[in-house]
Amino acid sequence: SGHRVRIITVDPNRTLEDDWRARIESYAGLARIFETVEVEFGRDGPSLIEFSPRDRFVATTWWTAHIAERLVAQTNRDRFLYLIQEYEPLTVPPGSWAALAQDSYRLPHHALFSTGILRDFFRSRRYGVFEEDAEGAASFSFQNAITAVDPPSAAEIAGRSHRKLLFYARPEAHAARNMFELGLLVIRRACAEGVFDSNWTLDGVGSVGGPAAVPLGRGHSLNLSPRQSQTGYGELLAGYDVGLALMYAPHPSLVPIEMASAGMLTVTNTFETKTAASMAAISSNIRAVDPGVGPMVAALRETVGECADGEARIRAASVEWSRGWDETFDAETMRQISQLLERC
Repeated sequence: SGHRVRIITVDPNRTLEDDWRARIESYAGLARIFETVEVEFGRDGPSLIEFSPRDRFVATTWWTAHIAERLVAQTNRDRFLYLIQEYEPLTVPPGSWAALAQDSYRLPHHALFSTGILRDFFRSRRYGVFEEDAEGAASFSFQNAITAVDPPSAAEIAGRSHRKLLFYARPEAHAARNMFELGLLVIRRACAEGVFDSNWTLDGVGSVGGPAAVPLGRGHSLNLSPRQSQTGYGELLAGYDVGLALMYAPHPSLVPIEMASAGMLTVTNTFETKTAASMAAISSNIRAVDPGVGPMVAALRETVGECADGEARIRAASVEWSRGWDETFDAETMRQISQLLERC
């Protein structure tokens, strides 16, 4: 887009590993990024950060939105571009942080939403740019690229003698919106009701901890594994039949979409504008239901009954979603983003 870009970190820095740049550049779309993008450690740097009165600021979280507002006041601009990646009051405990997160949407900004489904939520609540303009002209949305997955063949799926479920399992407090406890209750109830027989392996992935096994009853255990590298994660998904990926938030989450793109029949939850219809429009491999034990057990029972239909699963693996960052940030999207920046 022709803009010079500088990333300014604002959180306290821990000691970085020597290979931190290489590790970041190993992600899809970020190869050689540090040849064109500057990085400034704003919290722990040795000196004040200089900027021009003509600079524009992009906030990426609620707390950087509050910082951006104060910095914009020192320029000849009147607002910042807010990259809204989630409805963030749901990502922190109720209290001061949640109030400040909500308040960030009242600051003068233009909005760039991660997914149209999230944008629809803000529109329905009349938050942020939609408070005074129901059409949200000062906003745009894009699709975050999913991790590319090569699904197995329909014949391989149909011929499997053993079936596997993968649960997106994040038990840590910072990932509470991924509803680990609810997911565990759902899988346990499904085991108790005979949804999974001895022909099923039940695994969980996503924790920052080490491997562990959680007893589920009737001879089953949930085998927990830590989060994977991006490459390893893509390879992992192709070996599974059914997925369970939850998030108590309006963002659709990329994990259910990635699971669906691997040919997995995937159960996730609804949340206001994240409806069963909006998720099924992405892929018929995705079954979005109310976030309760009963509806989710019923959805798992349905997917278990259908998982041998390899043809249907592979047809639905062609998800209506971006599979790469060049596709995400095509010429039209970059034009729209540049226009939002110019208006800041």
